[in-house]
Amino acid sequence: MTLVSRLSTLLIILLLVGCSQEKVQIIAGSIYGTTYSVQFTENIDKEEVHNLVKIELDRIDMVFSTYKDDSEISKLNDCLSDPTYPPKSFCFKSASQELITLFERAEIIESMSMGAFTPRPLVTGGQTYDFSAIGKGYAVDKVGEVLVKNGISNYFIDIGGEVSINGTKYGEAWTWGVNNPFNLNSGAYRVFEAPENGISIATSGEYRNPGHIWGEGPKDAMSVTVIDENTTDADAWATAMYVLGAEKGLELAEKQGLAVFFIKNDGNSVNSSEWSKIYP
Repeated sequence: MTLVSRLSTLLIILLLVGCSQEKVQIIAGSIYGTTYSVQFTENIDKEEVHNLVKIELDRIDMVFSTYKDDSEISKLNDCLSDPTYPPKSFCFKSASQELITLFERAEIIESMSMGAFTPRPLVTGGQTYDFSAIGKGYAVDKVGEVLVKNGISNYFIDIGGEVSINGTKYGEAWTWGVNNPFNLNSGAYRVFEAPENGISIATSGEYRNPGHIWGEGPKDAMSVTVIDENTTDADAWATAMYVLGAEKGLELAEKQGLAVFFIKNDGNSVNSSEWSKIYP
């Protein structure tokens, strides 16, 4: 499933040096037209964990992929776009609770963002649904649930740049950073330590793939990073903030209490007051 309506561009920086000689376990692969990696410290069979992660990612693919004709969202969209079908409410009667729950969350953020985020692609006239701008974040959260259920509480999950971090790396903080959008080969624009109680992060920008974000905006920021209670919301809000731009985005972030970090076109950065509470 290509859940990429925009390319989230979060640079993962894991510092594997320090006093501990323990090795972090790493699993990785490809999914949704992008890559994923999961790193954890618990002494649990890596291949067993990888199998559980792949099962969950594939399951989500069959719910939200618009590139699979037999996925749940594709069947819903076929119903919604067919003029011979009964009223549109009929199409949702067979929808799973999982799809309905994410649909409702997407609708809430669409309203809160004044339409800057939308699950309805403009190219289809808003008649069908595409969860690309929220789906990778959702997948990150679901993988996190799988890890916790199987006894893993110290982890670093990354799916296409959407990230969830929890716990520590053998007592040391996990470290993450945001790419320098002006020079992708120069490393991080800024590096941060993740709090032990967890953090969910998403970054949005078009400098690697121009034109892939739905919606018009001032385009005065090269990238936007959002921290939220879960990666699902962070994913959606990162798109909304990028579409709104730095000025309107910060205004809305203050109103909604969002932690947002903009890298502007002039190379300077600005952030919301909520961000400063996490990273003074």
